[in-house]
Amino acid sequence: MSCEYIIVPEHVRALDVGPATVIVNYRNGRADVLTGPAARWWEAATTSGYGDPSGLLDTQSARALREQLLTAELIMQTPRHRAGQPTAVGPSWVPSWGTQEMQAGRTTVGSASCGMTLRAGVALLVVLGALAAGQGRSRMARLLRLLTWATRRARVDASADHLMEAVNAVRRAGTVMPGRVACLEESSAAFLLLAMGRKRVTWCHGAAADPVRLHAWVETDDGQRVAEPSSTARFGVLRAVPERDDGSENRRA
Repeated sequence: MSCEYIIVPEHVRALDVGPATVIVNYRNGRADVLTGPAARWWEAATTSGYGDPSGLLDTQSARALREQLLTAELIMQTPRHRAGQPTAVGPSWVPSWGTQEMQAGRTTVGSASCGMTLRAGVALLVVLGALAAGQGRSRMARLLRLLTWATRRARVDASADHLMEAVNAVRRAGTVMPGRVACLEESSAAFLLLAMGRKRVTWCHGAAADPVRLHAWVETDDGQRVAEPSSTARFGVLRAVPERDDGSENRRA
């Protein structure tokens, strides 16, 4: 085995979702998917710290994959061997056959006070501004900095009722926003809205399979995913703000 060592940069997270491994670069927001032998090569290399695990890919394919991962800044070469970073494992995967994705028509938005909805509008504008300002490739990094800053204001764990009202308020405010308001913007604004009131929740960004997709949501400190469809239970966590107390980003659903 050669002396070529690799590490996974701090801004990269990987999650095994069953049939594929999802890798996200949180510096530029790029998501990549590896399957089959390539996914097994990633797990072996990043867990061991050695950049040339044997028996998984032929020499030419392994070299090409390693170069692609280096170019995408998903791995880095290092002169000394370091402890590897095991790939997080998502919830047990079973085919859904689409049975959890059968919504028809618009969902009714729950109630929220006028004051909360106005503050939600401010939080949503801040999030949209952070995503729009600067270079497009660094939008995810800007958002994470905003959420990390907001975490410092939170002092008390928010209840499920607090989180429900915040999500409802953001969804109401989002109906009059001119820009895109989807799960990323919505969850970030709800997180920011509660932080403005000194209440703490966890913002999560994760992935699921069948098909491979990304999703963002907020949950209480004890892991309750409020105002989310049942299909969200299929998502494992790639990145959490604040990070998990046990040092791991991921929690099995």
